[in-house]
Amino acid sequence: MPKMFKKQVQKWMNQFRVFAKNNLIQMKRTDTIDLLRGFIMIFMALDHASAMVGRVHFSEMWGVDFKGYPDLSWWFTRFISHLCAPGFFFLMGMSIYLFAKKRKEAKWSDKDIYIYFLKRGGIILLFMLFLEFPAWLLGMSFSQVQDSGGAMPGNYSGGFLIPTTVLYGLGMCMIIGGFLWKLKHWQFLMISVLSFLASGLYISNSIPTEAFNPIEHFLIVPGMSSGAMTIYPIIPWLGVATFGMFMAELLTRKKEKFYNISLMIGFSFLAIFTLLRFLEVCNFQIHTYDDWISFFTLIKYPPSLNFILVTCGINLIILFIFSKINHHKWLKPVLVFGQTAMFFYIAHLYLYAIISIAFPLGADIEIMYLFWILGLLILYFICNRFLEFKKSKPLDSIWRMI
Repeated sequence: MPKMFKKQVQKWMNQFRVFAKNNLIQMKRTDTIDLLRGFIMIFMALDHASAMVGRVHFSEMWGVDFKGYPDLSWWFTRFISHLCAPGFFFLMGMSIYLFAKKRKEAKWSDKDIYIYFLKRGGIILLFMLFLEFPAWLLGMSFSQVQDSGGAMPGNYSGGFLIPTTVLYGLGMCMIIGGFLWKLKHWQFLMISVLSFLASGLYISNSIPTEAFNPIEHFLIVPGMSSGAMTIYPIIPWLGVATFGMFMAELLTRKKEKFYNISLMIGFSFLAIFTLLRFLEVCNFQIHTYDDWISFFTLIKYPPSLNFILVTCGINLIILFIFSKINHHKWLKPVLVFGQTAMFFYIAHLYLYAIISIAFPLGADIEIMYLFWILGLLILYFICNRFLEFKKSKPLDSIWRMI
């Protein structure tokens, strides 16, 4: 009987392995993080399809009158994309900490780790200059529609200008994060709190129409003045990245409970957001509301406390959900997008920029959504091939940084 029972158990185990191989994704600890990254990449593509194909985009800037959203569908299109930027910085912070710890276990020196993040941050900045800017130029060159985003704070009087994008904020925060990963968990949290206090106080005591110097724009004030145009300055977004590092440190200490903690923090953030929004505070100049759409109209540039609470709260809840379903095979496209994030970012800009040539006057939202989905299908096959190529390269290859 014991031998027969042992053979039967072995048979069951073999059957389970076959089932798992055919129906489940082989899961690693970082798969849940990659799934969330891939999820927000999908809605980032929606936002950029809206800008290039629909020719409709919004810039919720501090100090500038915001016109509002034309209808519910365009509001939802924009609001769901709000998860992206905080998600990118948060997940980048998590990845910095987890990568550094893993390489430290593999006997990398602190210097090797610092140099790695310096290189990777530098590559992101080079991508912004030589790959991202041309894509945006192509996407907007054929537009015959005035940008719905409106004006920017600052006082640009012409002359030399250094423009930057989200890749500037990500690249610089990665370089800085490479020097911060050895801090204690409470120090990560302290930097996050101080960054939002500094940003909030600085913006609250600034005049939107004054000319700022380039250093102010690069560090803390979104806007455009002679010398610089920045929408993702370092200080406010560094706080989101260090919060990600705080959560990653928590993951290493409380592996079994981490995602439940993530869920609780997410709902806590949403509760605090709801209270602050009802009190009409912590949203820079947009305080009042008269319906639920205006209730969720939040300042993104720089991220107001309300904006960060609601977006990070939702992202943390989605992170928990992915931790429960990350083994399903149908999530593979999302995982592929998350594991090829930088390649996806550049590729999707050029793809939607090329599509936009056919829509100089923009497209109805239904058409825009159709081309968004079509673009995702094309991007999946491209990114999947790139991922196979990327995994074939050595760990120290530059292709691993893309």
